[in-house]
Amino acid sequence: MAVRFNLVETRNHPLHLASNRGNNKKIVFNNLTEKKKSSVKFKKLKIIIDKGSEIGGSVAGSTIGLAIAGPVGAIAGAIVGPLVGATFKKVGTEISEKIMGPREQARVGATYTLALEKIAKIIDTGKKVRNDDFFEVQENDRSKSETILEGTLLKVRNEYEEKKIRCYSNLLANLSFDNSINFEKGNTLLRILEQLSYRQIAILAYFSTIEDLSTQNWMISFKDKADLGKYQDFYFELMDIYNKQLLKQTGGGISMSASSLGISPLGKTMCDLIGIEEIDDNDTLQIENTIESIREILRK
Repeated sequence: MAVRFNLVETRNHPLHLASNRGNNKKIVFNNLTEKKKSSVKFKKLKIIIDKGSEIGGSVAGSTIGLAIAGPVGAIAGAIVGPLVGATFKKVGTEISEKIMGPREQARVGATYTLALEKIAKIIDTGKKVRNDDFFEVQENDRSKSETILEGTLLKVRNEYEEKKIRCYSNLLANLSFDNSINFEKGNTLLRILEQLSYRQIAILAYFSTIEDLSTQNWMISFKDKADLGKYQDFYFELMDIYNKQLLKQTGGGISMSASSLGISPLGKTMCDLIGIEEIDDNDTLQIENTIESIREILRK
């Protein structure tokens, strides 16, 4: 004979009620666990953001960054745009999980917050973030914006020339708006920026204010004139910028000794991205004075 079960009786059976209570406890526990994990991640990112203020991090950027990471992320996302907000929250949280010393945390935090402040200011002027595939999550991969952001924060973590931090943050911010710079070019410029010294960036700032610089006979003179020896490091950095394709020979033809130099198209793009106009005028003046000292020796 078939045995019939009363559904109501089964639901009210002590074993069934105990099972439900157990499942409910698991759901509550899992929810609490996720909230706890989220809270821990927020605290780690907050430490990095707070540390950023030690070396010139942005107060406004810190506020946006903390809001993005916290429970009001949607509100902060409205300030910098949902695509930017999601990217910074995801990558910022991941980066905060890495083991870093206090100064590394400060460099990462300053770059992170300065970039957010810059993005917010640009959006406030009415400009829209780029509308290509830069922020789109790729199939079996993350978005290009996430890759660039992580790469930038990892590089700046080890950047001991901290004057370059604003250059990194400007590059991050400006890449978020410029459709003409694809991922490959942006990644190349990021790698070049990492390789440049701050003085080389100041040299680029100097070149951005002139049409070209005559370097006629510089190569042979640096070989033969002993007085130029104290500027050999400067000449090395100048020619290194040229070899990185940020400077080009100007005038007609091409010479093995580069008789005159000016900003190249790639150099112009680099200058625009890193906000070359923000380089301290005193640093640019030092470059101008060094070049004039070299000229004086060449005139002897």
